[in-house]
Amino acid sequence: MEKVDLYSYFADFIDELSFQIEKENGSAALIANPDDSYIVHADREKLKRAVMNIIQNSLKYIDKEKKEINVYLTAEENRVTVEIKDNGIGIDNEDLPYLFDSFYRTDASRNSSTGGSGLGLSIVKKIIEGHGGTIWAESKPGKGTSIFFTLKKVM
Repeated sequence: MEKVDLYSYFADFIDELSFQIEKENGSAALIANPDDSYIVHADREKLKRAVMNIIQNSLKYIDKEKKEINVYLTAEENRVTVEIKDNGIGIDNEDLPYLFDSFYRTDASRNSSTGGSGLGLSIVKKIIEGHGGTIWAESKPGKGTSIFFTLKKVM
């Protein structure tokens, strides 16, 4: 674990992601107040794996001509909340509580065509909880999904 400034971490990440998805008529953006402090204790490699799993999932289920990924950072007194939002197909409300369970799939027929083991988001949950954080999702079918997680702020 080391001190990680999530603002610069995600700024670099979004630069790389933008380069990749702009080729497919997509966009990625970081939305945050640059004057706030977003310094947390984190394992950079594990955090990268968690974020990549979320992003790969998001990209897999965007059905729009223009793919959009936005990362929002919110600094609170003792934690930072990260929201990774896509404009994909969304997830039904009854599926949201199981989204982070191992092998859970929201639609077996759709998932068989896109591949994957059903482990990605359960790994993300283990990583975030291993950092002392929490994770949850909100979604609107047809509009997109947001995956939120919190990390403890360095005081």
